[in-house]
Amino acid sequence: MTKKKVKKKRSAVRIVGDIVIILIILSLLGAAGWMLYKEFFPNNTPILKMQVTNREDNSIDWAALREVNPETVGWLSIEGTNIDTPVVQTTDNDKYLYTSFNGESDERGVPFLDMNYKWQPKSQNSLIYGHSTMRSGVHVMFDDLLYYYKDPNFITEHNKIVYRRPPELGGDGVWEIFAVLVVEQDYDYRQLEFADDESFLSYYQNIKNQSIVASNVSVQPGDEILTLSTCIFNVGLNDGRLAVIARRVS
Repeated sequence: MTKKKVKKKRSAVRIVGDIVIILIILSLLGAAGWMLYKEFFPNNTPILKMQVTNREDNSIDWAALREVNPETVGWLSIEGTNIDTPVVQTTDNDKYLYTSFNGESDERGVPFLDMNYKWQPKSQNSLIYGHSTMRSGVHVMFDDLLYYYKDPNFITEHNKIVYRRPPELGGDGVWEIFAVLVVEQDYDYRQLEFADDESFLSYYQNIKNQSIVASNVSVQPGDEILTLSTCIFNVGLNDGRLAVIARRVS
């Protein structure tokens, strides 16, 4: 074989090798990109919100959202946090623990309204569950709720929750936080309905007394309550829960 042919052969091998290396790099970059996408865009929520939000008035197209998931009942957000998510409700409180908004199997789940919440007439307490930091370390939607425990001053700049619902389900509302609980999972903060104003006031006054943060927000008869509930670990509890509780102010 002539030197010229050997040189050509080596050149061809080098080209093939370069192509293989490029393909490997591209596949690694693609895998890394997908992992980052799954990590920082749980359930593709940012893209979903852009798709269903009216740019002119920032309203949500509930019909479009329900085309993706007909069990949609609202949208929850806290300014200055990563909490910005649709809320669903079904007849099984276990379903959305490991199911994404678009119905796929997903360990992060999606925040969901308690199955026992009634719409006609509405229950007084909207109880919404969601995952916080999982044992696997995967990012999930209610992670930032843990700051209400970690930083006593966090509530100062993050004391309001926006909970938007279709008009027929109560419309958009702003809710002001009056209590944050860190308790065992069997502590009673999940009551949805109350026999009368006296039992309602007594119940929430007791919760406010157990709060780990101070608040000047008072609860009044007829108030609509919003409770966000998530797990919390490494706080000296056997099966800890963190609950952020607010009353509707507008």
